[in-house]
Amino acid sequence: MKDTKIIIAGDLLPMPCNYELFRAGDVKTLFGEKLCTLFGSADYRICNFEGCFTDSDTPIEKIGPSIKAPVDTIKAIKNLGIDYATLGNTHSMDYGKQGYLDTCKTLSENNIGYFGWGDNSKSVKSYAEIDDGGRKIILYNVTEQFENAPREDFPGVNLYDEYRVCRELKELKEQSDFLIVFYHGGIEGTHYNSEKMRTRFHRMADNGADVVISQHTHAIGEEERYKNSYFLYGQGNFCFHFRDDVTPLLAEGLVLELDITDNGFTAKPHRILRTEKGCLYDEQQDLSEFYARSKVHDKLLEEDKTAKAEFEEQFGKDCANWTNMFFWALRGINPADSEKRKELSPKELIEYLKNSYTREQLLGIQMFMRNEEFNEVGNQILSDLLKEKDTKENTQ
Repeated sequence: MKDTKIIIAGDLLPMPCNYELFRAGDVKTLFGEKLCTLFGSADYRICNFEGCFTDSDTPIEKIGPSIKAPVDTIKAIKNLGIDYATLGNTHSMDYGKQGYLDTCKTLSENNIGYFGWGDNSKSVKSYAEIDDGGRKIILYNVTEQFENAPREDFPGVNLYDEYRVCRELKELKEQSDFLIVFYHGGIEGTHYNSEKMRTRFHRMADNGADVVISQHTHAIGEEERYKNSYFLYGQGNFCFHFRDDVTPLLAEGLVLELDITDNGFTAKPHRILRTEKGCLYDEQQDLSEFYARSKVHDKLLEEDKTAKAEFEEQFGKDCANWTNMFFWALRGINPADSEKRKELSPKELIEYLKNSYTREQLLGIQMFMRNEEFNEVGNQILSDLLKEKDTKENTQ
């Protein structure tokens, strides 16, 4: 059987700074000659569309950005040769049912396959099938919950439920030769994956996944080889210029090259660098920090105490970037509330607290409570604060 080469890119969506290049289909300016050649060398090309393709101006009600691209910006994506797109992510439902319908129509008209979402809770399309010369490859997409859950009468994404996902992966592996999982989750801006992520990846591999890739963090994480499987924790962006100002570690990404043969497979990450309007292949291919983090990760699995301390420190620093947002959403006890407790009955105090929040604040708190990413951030921040208090008390 012939070999199969698959190129997998991270987050991709046209933004105002490059709309015209995408409309013109100018892949050479957007991505450079070498990246275009790399994509052209593959049998199949896959990426994550971090948003939807729609001309609607009516986003859903939520706290945080609503992300879309005009329908006519699809031209460069088609010219790059993208064959499949994952749409089980945290922004694909930002423009509700209209955004969903427009995206499905746009991709279908341009012969781009998609998976990871569906018309309602009973018809989510979690995977796509590739039959390459008799070799059957399954692409499976799942995501953490945000404002993207499907309902009986409303579209949405394939949400992570460990029991169901692992059962589906086991069944799909029995029907295929190779199984790739696209997991959309983790904590944005972090370069070290959490213990929960490691556990989930191991369980998915134990149930048949050959490769598991996490997107969503917009940052390069680590890699791991577990049994016969390969994990990429955090792929970083491909071409996603949502913010103008980013740190150097957020201005890089990985394109993963998979070569599948009858005797197994190889996984090769290629480093790309953000440009003003697109991204280019890194001629130096400096992956030293990526491999250094991966070594810490491997030692962590061996219960190395030094590696554990380094991981906790770095993971804590990444999570600390969310501190302001965390305390903005959860106001805690304040002097004004203490005074009201003296004046009001318990029932009146509850009404006072309920009425003291604006609709925007309530939506913000709801977002934190629903989203697994922010749950992990909050727990990390609180753990670090408790450690600080314990240290201060012990030194007094």
